[in-house]
Amino acid sequence: MTKKSMSAFLKNEIKNIKIRDCKNNKLFSFLISIYLLFAISLILSNSLKLFTLGPSADSVRGILAQFQIIILFYLTLNFGVKGFTAALILNIFSFSSIAANMIIEKTILYLPGVIAYTTVLIIMYFIYNYQQEINLKVEELTKEKKKLKYMAYYDNLTEIANREMIIERLDYLSSMSESESINYKLIFIDFKNFKKINESWGYEIGDFILQEIAARLHKNINENDLTGRLGGDEFAVVVQRELSQKELKRYIRKIKRELEKPYKYENREIILSSNFGISSFPEDGKNSKEIIRSADIAMYKAKNSMENEIEYFAKNMEKDVVAGVQMEDSLKKAIQNEEFHLLFQPQYKTDGKKLRGFEALIRWHSPELGTISPVRFIPVAEQTGLIKKIGNWVIKTAIYKFKNMKTDFKDEPVLSINISVVQLTDPDFVDQVKDIITKERIDGFKLEFEITESLFISDQEYVIDVLYKLKELGISIAMDDFGTGYASLSYLQHIPLDVLKIDKAFIDLISYKADHEKMMVPPIIEMAHQWGIKVVAEGVETVEQLHYLEDHNCDYLQGFLLNKPLSEFQITRVF
Repeated sequence: MTKKSMSAFLKNEIKNIKIRDCKNNKLFSFLISIYLLFAISLILSNSLKLFTLGPSADSVRGILAQFQIIILFYLTLNFGVKGFTAALILNIFSFSSIAANMIIEKTILYLPGVIAYTTVLIIMYFIYNYQQEINLKVEELTKEKKKLKYMAYYDNLTEIANREMIIERLDYLSSMSESESINYKLIFIDFKNFKKINESWGYEIGDFILQEIAARLHKNINENDLTGRLGGDEFAVVVQRELSQKELKRYIRKIKRELEKPYKYENREIILSSNFGISSFPEDGKNSKEIIRSADIAMYKAKNSMENEIEYFAKNMEKDVVAGVQMEDSLKKAIQNEEFHLLFQPQYKTDGKKLRGFEALIRWHSPELGTISPVRFIPVAEQTGLIKKIGNWVIKTAIYKFKNMKTDFKDEPVLSINISVVQLTDPDFVDQVKDIITKERIDGFKLEFEITESLFISDQEYVIDVLYKLKELGISIAMDDFGTGYASLSYLQHIPLDVLKIDKAFIDLISYKADHEKMMVPPIIEMAHQWGIKVVAEGVETVEQLHYLEDHNCDYLQGFLLNKPLSEFQITRVF
């Protein structure tokens, strides 16, 4: 419920309460008046002999007394404390008048009336107490009912709407479209690698971040929109306003910007990357089920995209989702059936073109899908968590093959292995690496682990701590694909780096761009050298690039100009 609709609801409830109170007060006053009229009539009839009906006068007085008793019981039963107090006062008033008459006239003829009012007083007391107990039970049941209703429609952890409330709101908006023109948007939001937060640092930190996400969403969405948590790290926003495509994009970017600001927990600073999937009513579905499915598909597309983190539903996306699911299933089979293999691309020292080492590169040939590029399957493996098994296999296999290459190298080469941020944030990762090194009896100084700039969307403090532990094992740390992601040169000061790998996109500028664009590479090399970091140029494919990098003191070279990726058998023949 939006603030506006909640305000209208409360105003209407207050109005209804006031109307009910007004009606109750009028009835209360009327009953008091009637009672007093009857009481005064009885007093006058007793003292002034108002009724001259003979024997029938007693019957009239009896009827008036009975009406009085009925009014007393009605007040006690229907007006709570106020009614009981009024009934008590009126009863005492009647009791006193009869007792006074009995004393004045010195007769016991009024004794039945005295007994009657005394009995009524006792019964009223028991009724009132019993009614109070009932009211207490009703109040407890009402509170419990409200609590259950709250639990049914609000998320217990974040205190914003839950999935049921989102669905109910979508159903309501969809049904309204039958009588008037309704357009709304559904935005699905989730976060990359959120699962690792719970796995690495516990649910306390994970829950804290979920609460912070909910608070930021609540603060930054429009008051006419509804935000809720669907479950896990998935959230939704129902946009219940007319927005142009441009306005919607601006709105989403604002939310994304706020959600990706650092989350601070004690001494930790955690940065998340968010994905958005958007569907529109009625274009992408005629009911809540279809709209939710469309938004979910768009979000799945965003999660597995290397470029876009915001996706608007399109009908061709369904094919991509099916392909993604097939890819996941095929990856699981590939792990079981050992369908992966490794190639090793040589790296050379710029000075003298001597061999520096090899980068282990994973390749996959599926019997069902054919040869699949790592660009396609690595993101799916990271998203599904399969990268842990695949990455572990790469480390074991690469070290085993490297150690058993039947070649006498003049200088001891380095083995460089790509490590996913998902692996780095696995609490068992360092111990697994220790076990492999011990089992294979390889010196850690012969190994180099390549990380990507995506570590900057994770808990940097934790990742940096892991990198230091790896360095304690003798392993060098290299930053891969520098310049394409989240990092800047200033960040490099905080990471225990030994090597910086300049991405191929920058190396390509040397051949195809103007002089001022070529000049992007030398400052990177110079700055890295100032911090004692060696530099590898990736994707060297032309002689022009080679000479330019030599002239600007790049330390190491890698690319097809020098050598393509080789199998361990080809390495034996080449070296």
